[in-house]
Amino acid sequence: MASSSPMRTVAMRSLLAHKVRFLLTILAVLLGTAFVASSFMLTNSLSKTFNSLVDEELADVSAVVLPAETNPDGLSVQDVGRIREMPGVGHVNINQDHPVIVANSNDEALQTGGAPSSISPFYPPGESVRALDIVDGAAPHGAHEVLLNKGAAKDHGIHVGDTVKVVDRSRQESVTVTGIYDTPSETGGYIGVLMEAPAFVEQWTNGHLEQGVMVSAAEGTSQEQLIEQLRQAYPNDQVKTGQEMADEISAQISKALSFVNYFLVAFGLIALVVGTFIIANTFAMIVAQRLREFALLRSLGVSQGQVTRSVVGEALVVGIVGSLLGVLAGVGLVHAIYAVMDATGFGLPAGGVALSVSSVLVPLVLGTLVTVISAWAPARRAGAVKPVEAMRSGDSSSASSLVLRTVVGIIGIVGGIACAVAAALLLDDWSTAGRAIVVGLGALALIVGTFLASPALSIPIVPGIGRVVGLPFGAIGRLAATNSKRNPRRSATTAFALTLGVALVTSFGMLGATMKSTVADVTESTIQSAYMITGASSTGGEFPLSEQIADAAADVDGVQSVAALGIAPVTVAGMDNAGAISAGVTSFYQGDIVRSVGLNLVEGSADSTHPGLLVEKKFAAEHGWAMGDTLEMGVPGTPFTHPVSVTGFYESNDLLGTFLLSEQSVKDFANEAGGSAAVNKKALLAIFVNSDPSVSGTSDMEALKQRLVDAVKPFIVAQVVTPQEYAGQQAVMIDQMLSVLYALLALSIVVAVLGIINTLALNVIERRQEIGMLRAVGTHRGQVRRMITLEAVQIALYGAVIGVAVGLILGWAFIKVLAGEGLGTVTYPWMTILGMLVGAALVGVVAAVWPAVKASRTPPLEAIAD
Repeated sequence: MASSSPMRTVAMRSLLAHKVRFLLTILAVLLGTAFVASSFMLTNSLSKTFNSLVDEELADVSAVVLPAETNPDGLSVQDVGRIREMPGVGHVNINQDHPVIVANSNDEALQTGGAPSSISPFYPPGESVRALDIVDGAAPHGAHEVLLNKGAAKDHGIHVGDTVKVVDRSRQESVTVTGIYDTPSETGGYIGVLMEAPAFVEQWTNGHLEQGVMVSAAEGTSQEQLIEQLRQAYPNDQVKTGQEMADEISAQISKALSFVNYFLVAFGLIALVVGTFIIANTFAMIVAQRLREFALLRSLGVSQGQVTRSVVGEALVVGIVGSLLGVLAGVGLVHAIYAVMDATGFGLPAGGVALSVSSVLVPLVLGTLVTVISAWAPARRAGAVKPVEAMRSGDSSSASSLVLRTVVGIIGIVGGIACAVAAALLLDDWSTAGRAIVVGLGALALIVGTFLASPALSIPIVPGIGRVVGLPFGAIGRLAATNSKRNPRRSATTAFALTLGVALVTSFGMLGATMKSTVADVTESTIQSAYMITGASSTGGEFPLSEQIADAAADVDGVQSVAALGIAPVTVAGMDNAGAISAGVTSFYQGDIVRSVGLNLVEGSADSTHPGLLVEKKFAAEHGWAMGDTLEMGVPGTPFTHPVSVTGFYESNDLLGTFLLSEQSVKDFANEAGGSAAVNKKALLAIFVNSDPSVSGTSDMEALKQRLVDAVKPFIVAQVVTPQEYAGQQAVMIDQMLSVLYALLALSIVVAVLGIINTLALNVIERRQEIGMLRAVGTHRGQVRRMITLEAVQIALYGAVIGVAVGLILGWAFIKVLAGEGLGTVTYPWMTILGMLVGAALVGVVAAVWPAVKASRTPPLEAIAD
């Protein structure tokens, strides 16, 4: 019996003798593990950097006083004064920021690309609880001077002495930039304006501070004494140490980053799953080509287990090497992400790559396990070969061996489709989450079934594709079509790596196309106004509007009426106080909302100047509400309540929610609540402009739009769009989201390309004699290259076609399940699908370059003699 040491030598020599074939397998492992490793490294690095910055900023803060959760109004300015006068208190700083838009001297809003833009209070060194580094200019004084952060000043070309406008929904102030400050926590696009604290409180707060204050202890007072004193003075509010606050913020950061980590790791795992098919295929082909070698070893006394362990050992080496290289590549990938973010203006806080046990161990273990598990079946086949039978070269698999696999695969496909159809069409009384789980289980069954049945499906489909693709190439095209069906198991496994990626892209593409068409349909069917006024999106989200903008639009010549929709931080519940039915915020309206959004009132009336509540008809029926019934408004976290009567019912409207409060109801509630800051935080989100009947024709409508643009331009925060333009803006955001998903899924496509290259390269080695014979009978090199290229295109197109079919089924089912969440009719992204099929053909061409060249250079006589 041979010992294990010689078998280890055999395994290592086999790896060294076939460097190229294993290099591509290592590369497949590397790509997947690099993505997983970089995900952990990126989130660890960001978490470490942000936590360090938070600790640094709160290092000198002895205590933080926050309003109680039952006090959404926040601390009052008077509370701040009382804290400042308490013995043992050093400095007291307001911890408050107010979202604003900053405009240049031309009244052009400075774009942040989604980063925050805010104004906060400034405290000079002798009064501040945390240091601030002014790198240019001087500190601001009064309400007309500010500091600007260094990144924003550099990005937008603003210098000391320049004038900018600071704008929110209800005011705008021209201020002079007296200095530039630097902050280590700055992210790309961020705009931070600082104004002297007393002026900030007067100009940019309503006398209430929702974010509390930071306090430093006076000399001779310990932190414990200060905390105890503050807790006694403010027993109903939250008093924490600076470190406790830092720990809470760090926990929030970690929670937010964990989602990013899971999201990125998911795509890395997709790449690894795709890689399993490549690894399994590679080892299966290598085992088939080494049957004589294994037979010789068996005849020399090597046991079945030793042969199996030898192949597993090769896989273990490939897995470890690929995973270690993947971890190193992950470090480079993180640096590349930082560089790309900086180049595109979305820079992250400076910080190195943070290595952790998880960022190294998880990808190393995952990559190694995936490789070993993928190679296990080929290793078992290698060990099971009997010495005499193994003296025959080639793959002994036969069509009969596919029967059981195909039957099980068909059962999986039928079961998966049945689950998808049932969840989409039959389980209407189930929750959306429950139906989505059923579709998910169906997706798993469908994917597994497709993998198992794919070799049998390839027998008629791949040659058919080959005949179409090869038609312009005559005999070489027909030969390629014939070759592609010789080993359906190998062709299908290679193609399936591409199938997974294409299926995901198709499903996501369907979701995106349906979302865009739904937005367009809702806009067309509901918004009847000629124009809309929405908030500027310089900070990545639409800015709330003011009533002054609506008034300005109403005064424009050619405007008959305006209406508006907004949200107010109130809930609506039954008078039995069984709990709020609307969660946190409720929509309200002002003006002629019936005309503006096609509101179909079936009973009652909509008059925003009188108190009242409109309710969606079906929802009202479910709760047994009738005209004149009294419900109750409330504000989360406060004792404030206010009755409101049902004044009308409307048919379901895709643009609106379940409730619509009149603006007067919100005003009455605010008055009853004693001017509560929480109740007063209502915001207009969209203003609808209805044109006068005298305004007709394209030129008149364009002139009206220009007058509206001129009327709202001074407010800076508003933009005038047609309903179609508004839908287009939403479509752009959806496309941006899809672009990120497509970019991440591209990793699995790259891995699939490596699989095709690997399979073709090993196929060329296996068919060396055949290719030599073709060369000997007059086939020239160019024809051999075309033959191998056509075979690669057939495999890629087969994978893409099956992927599109699977993706269409799953995408249809998921969209049907989500119909209750607002998605409309299923839309199929045919251009995207066509693009993927063309892309698949190009993938085949690219993947075939090296194997085709290698095949064309086969020496005819030497190959025939092998």
